[in-house]
Amino acid sequence: MNVSSSSLQRPRSSSDLQGFNGVSSTFKETFTGSPWLMLLPKDGGCVLYNPKEGKKIHRELRDFPGSRILANSGYWLLLLDSGSYLVIIDVFSDKTIPLPSLESIASDTSKITRVGDRVFEKEIDDGHVYRELSSDVVRGLLWVDESGTDYVVVWFFDLPGHSYISFCKKGDTHYTDIPLFFRDAHFLDGLSYMVLGRYSLYISTSRRFVKVLDLSGPQGFFKDITEGNKPFSMLSRYQSWDSSIAVTTSGEVLLVESNPWQRDCFRVYKYDPNVELPDYACHTVLEVDSLGGEALLLDLGFTMPANDTLGIEPDSIYFTRHYRPCQLSPRDLDICVFNLVTKTLKRFPALDDMNLMDARWFLPGN
Repeated sequence: MNVSSSSLQRPRSSSDLQGFNGVSSTFKETFTGSPWLMLLPKDGGCVLYNPKEGKKIHRELRDFPGSRILANSGYWLLLLDSGSYLVIIDVFSDKTIPLPSLESIASDTSKITRVGDRVFEKEIDDGHVYRELSSDVVRGLLWVDESGTDYVVVWFFDLPGHSYISFCKKGDTHYTDIPLFFRDAHFLDGLSYMVLGRYSLYISTSRRFVKVLDLSGPQGFFKDITEGNKPFSMLSRYQSWDSSIAVTTSGEVLLVESNPWQRDCFRVYKYDPNVELPDYACHTVLEVDSLGGEALLLDLGFTMPANDTLGIEPDSIYFTRHYRPCQLSPRDLDICVFNLVTKTLKRFPALDDMNLMDARWFLPGN
């Protein structure tokens, strides 16, 4: 998708499936198609909800009490369990993929030590030590292919000034560190937002410069593959608005902003290649008034082709929070679909009484 400046078998009932402890791959096929919601009630468990048909499927996650869901990819969840260990699970089959412990990092510049069930320390080669790093501030991203045979996990301690993110993929025995601070390029310091798509990690820095990393290859490998090997800034004149990044099906990076006071609209931008001295400009993007007929799952940070038959609405933004920033508390839950062309919101009142802790849109079948 290239965004122009002028456009840019029915599931069984929830009563049949409450508390199910695993289902076959054939059953999964009934969930492909339209976007679903993964709902996380405050009293635990997980509820899969199809807004198109109003069906709810309850999942207890009995094997992981006290766990916290960090991310999802299709049917797969990235969990941080009560002992501060990461694991990937299939919500349908109970299949699990164990991951290296958080302190299993191969790095020449840092070392993590577990000092308690939920507390860590990280020592940097310059002598600085991050103490009392709680697993409560661990955040993550996940990508799993449809078969569940390949995956990428990214995680980090979401604290101001923390200087690394870590990743692993299938076959890795430890995590690899990615630095977030640079002595000779401070405009690349820090982290405000990330999007993970397969082996590509899109990072928006504290100063809203975007770079793209390739995480494929042998263990410990990552490479900057930003076009022209030069990070680019994504800045609008509404810098007081909440801002995220998203990636289209063609790989184009978009800036997505929402009004932090009114909560009733979004603005979407693409990079303006004609800005003079973009590294010093305060406005480097062009606003678009559509998504080129695609739809955006803001929780995942990617667009997908619209499909009227499947209920994937064109030029629409599916979101559960207007903003999920790094180093700040996320905005309150607000589960909606916003049409960028008509500037209208569609809400889901059937969810109002569920006492939710979190929710995320996902596309069954990845």
